[in-house]
Amino acid sequence: MQYTKRIYSIIFIATYFVFTLSCGSSGSESSKNDMPFDPVGKWEYKVTTDVSYGEINISKSGNSFKAKMTTEVFGTLELMNLKIEENVLTADLDVGGTPAIIKCEFDGDDFTGAVVAGETTFPMVGQRAGD
Repeated sequence: MQYTKRIYSIIFIATYFVFTLSCGSSGSESSKNDMPFDPVGKWEYKVTTDVSYGEINISKSGNSFKAKMTTEVFGTLELMNLKIEENVLTADLDVGGTPAIIKCEFDGDDFTGAVVAGETTFPMVGQRAGD
């Protein structure tokens, strides 16, 4: 009887480890979190407070990024002092003579963020534009 209990215990432990290792390290599927974030491309956005729309176009030359933001009211604005670190974009822009800051946090093909101009914050949401 003791021998049978010991065999069952060994089988259980071996099965547990095989199951745990096979589920925890499945190399055949890759999640989108395993791939580095690539912000290059066109991103459509909507400012949620006044429901205006536009597009942010991000390009890369060498190791540096460049971006332009198309707006309904102010035309095309260049994003200056642009930084993209991990999945966060920050930049300065001039909105009709008013200095502003944009910050967006990307999550796959979506982002949330805001433009802050003076005392006013304009929240925004967006997604990667389909070509």
